[in-house]
Amino acid sequence: MFNAVLLDAIVLLCCFVCLLAFTRMSVTHPATIYLLFHAMFISLRAIAVLNGATTLFSWKGANPVSETEISRAVMLADLALIAMTSGWILAAHRAANSGSGKRDARPRMLRPELLKPVATVCIVVGCAAMLLWSKLPGFSAQPLMTDWLDSNWSVIAQTWAGLSLLALIYCYGFRPGLVAAMGGYFYWVIYQGNFRFRLLIPLILLIQVYADRRGRRVPSASGIAALLICGLLFFPLKGIGQQLQAGDPIGELWENTKTEIVNVFRGDHPDLTILDQFASALTLADAHGHFYWGRTYAGLLTVAVPRQWWPEKPGLTSYEQEISTRARPMADTGMVVTMFGEFYLNFSYPGIVIMSFTLAYITGMWFEAAYRAGYFSLMHFTYLLVACNLIQVFRDGLISLFVFTLINMLPLVVLVALDLCSSRKNEIFYMQPMVKTPRVRKRTSRETVTPQESACP
Repeated sequence: MFNAVLLDAIVLLCCFVCLLAFTRMSVTHPATIYLLFHAMFISLRAIAVLNGATTLFSWKGANPVSETEISRAVMLADLALIAMTSGWILAAHRAANSGSGKRDARPRMLRPELLKPVATVCIVVGCAAMLLWSKLPGFSAQPLMTDWLDSNWSVIAQTWAGLSLLALIYCYGFRPGLVAAMGGYFYWVIYQGNFRFRLLIPLILLIQVYADRRGRRVPSASGIAALLICGLLFFPLKGIGQQLQAGDPIGELWENTKTEIVNVFRGDHPDLTILDQFASALTLADAHGHFYWGRTYAGLLTVAVPRQWWPEKPGLTSYEQEISTRARPMADTGMVVTMFGEFYLNFSYPGIVIMSFTLAYITGMWFEAAYRAGYFSLMHFTYLLVACNLIQVFRDGLISLFVFTLINMLPLVVLVALDLCSSRKNEIFYMQPMVKTPRVRKRTSRETVTPQESACP
């Protein structure tokens, strides 16, 4: 176990140095997001297990995850990290050699005349969904239209108002009214208790937008502090919401929050067992005896259909039911096989390497194209929608790329779709000089990276 932890630290450091040297790492680069994910959920968890932290399934009647399984999972995660690092570096190298550092002459731009009506409709629908199905501070009435309470669509619709506010902030900037409305939305999300990722992902997108509008590769000190605080509050957020609903004293809420945060630093918090779940998935896949060869993605064909219309529709994680055992009930306890576990279930060891490399290369090329096109381009906007969801993809698998981007962020996806289907004749393009002459001097760093002003009327 010690050797695996030591090797992981070396691999993580070497990959970080290589990415820093050969890519344009920033707060929006997929490599930055994955390195943070790997450090927290792979490296720190492995250190915690080495120091005696309780592993997953360490309860009566279950089969605890062993240190040998943890070591295997760590080494496979390191192998995937090397493959992903290679993919991101190759993408940066190809972008540099092909001259993609130059801005596109005619990128498709966001159209504000589409944003306003889409945002207005989605804010109205979102507020109506909040009134129908959510818990509201100061109100004890039972939710209406209870037939839809078990549908994910009732939850998804409740977030449309916040997502529409994010789109308005992206286009118009951090205006006081939009920021105040966004703050109220975040308080409502916290109050729900079980909406943790619906708070974290919009916050990530908000910080990425803030950095991009100011031409920063990394957030300011206040932005980093906000990320750290939100990252820590993510773990006790469910309990915070439940205690707010119950009207518990602030002192009791604070003590429970401190206890959970202490468990995070000890590496003993249940939400930190992603590595254990990956290790368990590897063992269960081996015991299952055969691979799925892509069949785990079949549920994507029916995911958009509400279960009220098709009660027997296939689930997204039905394969978890097949591999789970009584001693390791991953499906019944709502666990995940993780992205790397999903690759292994489908394509064995080669799948972890090839799929990880492919994902990194595609996201790396997309990053380069997005920043070549410019902040107000459709390409840039679409890239950020994916980038803010990558932490969920790394945790749950490629299925989350579809679920969290196309379905959970539906108002923003509709905006992109309408923009793609609209005519280009009224589109705004970057101004080109009438006569192209060589520059008298090179661009300074101040000219190269400038804050983004609002392009929306």
